[in-house]
Amino acid sequence: MKKTFAFIIFCLVSVMVHGQGEALPENERSRLCQEAEQYFTEGLELSRDGKKTEAAEALDKAAARYERVASDKTFANGKLFYNLGNVYFLKDDLGRAILNYRRAERYLPFDKKLQDNMAFARSRRVDVIEEHEQKRVMKTLFFLHYDLPLVWREGILLGCFALFWAALIALRWRKDGWLRWVAGLSCIVAVVFGVSVWMSYRELRQPPAVIVATSVDARKGGSEAYDKSFEKPLHAGTEVTLTDDNGGWVEIRLGNGETGWLPKDAVGIVE
Repeated sequence: MKKTFAFIIFCLVSVMVHGQGEALPENERSRLCQEAEQYFTEGLELSRDGKKTEAAEALDKAAARYERVASDKTFANGKLFYNLGNVYFLKDDLGRAILNYRRAERYLPFDKKLQDNMAFARSRRVDVIEEHEQKRVMKTLFFLHYDLPLVWREGILLGCFALFWAALIALRWRKDGWLRWVAGLSCIVAVVFGVSVWMSYRELRQPPAVIVATSVDARKGGSEAYDKSFEKPLHAGTEVTLTDDNGGWVEIRLGNGETGWLPKDAVGIVE
């Protein structure tokens, strides 16, 4: 029991420090988002009129403003990343579009428009890489861990932890059977989601990422001096996992388990 309590306390402390950083003033954030929306609308209209140069300039301004807001690590908003993904998709920047759709998915996991846009963006990727069968089985068996965003699982953990101790306190005065059931079930759920949150923090050591370079050759080591890992280059939008980092280069693992090294600026980290 003591070990379980200590573990849950560790998860709670991790949740409390998660996402701390310097905040952008709310009025500045609101102004940037409004301007970004205006430039996006302008770019969309110009694109429809066939004015590609003017449209690109407007979309660049929209992306710059959304990126400024997104750089505020204390402000997590799925709609922001969704809008940024749409801007990049309209700019034909497939890598950054999928990257920001993946970021938005953490907060809007069941948003149909987001899922449709991301599916369409993925369908336009050059690289077709089948996910390893073992990974697909794990996602099916532990769907709560993979399908629910981290912030949701953190919230469930906190809620069940509070409910567990509230039930224990109530049991000191009343010995009702239903209170024992509440305490037992909330403890089990808190432990399950505590393990899930802990695993997510461990997975951050090997975070998901998306290739944002238009085309890049993977190497067998962390520099241009190494031979190529694959016959063909990898392209924008390919989703990978980061497994190592030597400063200027990162080691990536593809969905099929194959690995290689890429320049660090060729990938964008989802989390």
